[in-house]
Amino acid sequence: MSVVEKVKSYIGSYSSADIRSLLNADHEQIRALTKQVSSDDSTQKRVRAFDRLKPLLTAHARAEEQAVYTPLINLRGAADSRADANEGFVEHSLVDVLVERLSKTKLAATDAWKAHAKVLRETLDHHIKEEEDGIFGELGEHFSAEQRDAMGADFVARKQKLLIAQGARIEKAA
Repeated sequence: MSVVEKVKSYIGSYSSADIRSLLNADHEQIRALTKQVSSDDSTQKRVRAFDRLKPLLTAHARAEEQAVYTPLINLRGAADSRADANEGFVEHSLVDVLVERLSKTKLAATDAWKAHAKVLRETLDHHIKEEEDGIFGELGEHFSAEQRDAMGADFVARKQKLLIAQGARIEKAA
């Protein structure tokens, strides 16, 4: 990775079309929503936040797996990149289990629901930190700016298609 690319990765300065910028924007939304879902606010507020989080999280994860993790896994001579991408797939599957459990539990006021929400938040915080600290660097090292922009376009298209299929309202990050 060039010195310039290392600096960009360290400070998080990417073009708006770069896959890392797009993922980061989603990560900020996801962090804010998981904070609301796991807060001590009213049950109604937590449920509303979860109802917004679930389609975003699902669409983000599936689109990211195809646009980012699969290309990283397909890299030759980049064992660390492949390992990071495979770990991302596993963490996504764990998040899917937590989201499914929260979806099935109708009583958001219960201690069990709150515990699942807290673990979801902690798991996502860990996952996002690893991704931004590790995978973002891998993307900078192994893919050109044009390739990262193409990954970004692929990610956005896949995510929007999934959101539409879920009947979710597409929200743009502020």
